[in-house]
Amino acid sequence: MNEIIERVKQKMPLGKERLQKAVNGYLSGVFSKAEMTAFLRAVCDFGMSDEDAVLLTEVMLSSGETLCFKPREFPYADKHSTGGVADSTTLIIAPIVASCGVPFLKMSGRKLGHTGGTIDKLECFKGLRTEISVAEAERIVDNVGAAVIAQSKELVPADKALYKLRDETDTVKSLPLIASSVVSKKLASGAEVLVLDVKTGAGAFMETVEEGEELARLMVRILKSAGKKAAAVISDMNSPLGEGVGGVMEVIDAIEVLRGKGGRLRSLALFIAGKLVSLAKGLSEEAGAMQAEQALESGAALNKLKQIVAAQGGSLDLFAEETRENVLKQQTGALTAEEDGYVASIDLVKLGLVARAFEEKGGMGMIVPVKVGDFVKRGEPLSLLYGKSSPQTVAALKGCFRIVKDAVKPNPLIYRVIV
Repeated sequence: MNEIIERVKQKMPLGKERLQKAVNGYLSGVFSKAEMTAFLRAVCDFGMSDEDAVLLTEVMLSSGETLCFKPREFPYADKHSTGGVADSTTLIIAPIVASCGVPFLKMSGRKLGHTGGTIDKLECFKGLRTEISVAEAERIVDNVGAAVIAQSKELVPADKALYKLRDETDTVKSLPLIASSVVSKKLASGAEVLVLDVKTGAGAFMETVEEGEELARLMVRILKSAGKKAAAVISDMNSPLGEGVGGVMEVIDAIEVLRGKGGRLRSLALFIAGKLVSLAKGLSEEAGAMQAEQALESGAALNKLKQIVAAQGGSLDLFAEETRENVLKQQTGALTAEEDGYVASIDLVKLGLVARAFEEKGGMGMIVPVKVGDFVKRGEPLSLLYGKSSPQTVAALKGCFRIVKDAVKPNPLIYRVIV
């Protein structure tokens, strides 16, 4: 392993054989966690060529099975986000796409770093099963059109092991590691149509639009070379995408969007869903967008999410307005603005980590009603806490929001689209 790490530091090509030795050696126990962490940290610090990133993706993919689904009228669709705060788009996109007749089967992960995980959100529906076989997931797609499940043990076990280690060792932020992780799972999961949501900004792993575009182009390139229909969206993560931060609050946010609530979360979910529909059906972007919006506005997507949740064994309690209102009555703390002014910046990394710690201590989550560029008056809420709360949590949030006197220009929601 030392020789491999040294080559990374010298920015020398690794090649498939060395990458197989590193990855397979860790999986088999030849290399320890400490040794693999040293390799991951070297990649984070010194990078890796695009060619080695492609080869790493192939190595990851070969560690497990690759799914092949039975032919359907339209190809399977999937989406992926590189991670953001208050991002519950999957809970909106899956039912929209399925309502348009396009099969949707997604394998998702848990919390990583300061970002929430789709599986954690889904498990807020009591009884919902995510650890199910791919065969059962496909039967669910047969019945209701979509399923979202935890990453199968048979698929890319190398990624599952490295994903966990990266989270534990703060080696998440690396373009080639992110690209190989995302694309290996997508190639293994059998989907033919994919849209990637690459976040950029203060709360993203890619802090600049240029970094985001570099990652997006690499991932789209790998997917297209494997024969997939693929596109990527470079979207803003300088503000929380939605308002809910943390498990059940993000689920409620998604349900409210499906019930007609507007905002950035709705806009981005609709854009990605429309793109998936247009790619899967061979339609123009305008026609795909129109079908997606109709599925949302007609209530079909809301009913479809209920069907998906029920098919995976989940309770439908959260779809009842009374249940959601009871959750929102459990506000136990708030951070308010100390002066009039404009929201100049939000430290989303810190905000996400505070929210994660809050949940781990028994909190239900937060609502963050403000975005960069918003005007707030003294005493208005910047963050509302629900469930078990403490003054320490509110104090930890204080440094997350910067308020200034002069007006601040809001960030665009979508910067670029890569096709």
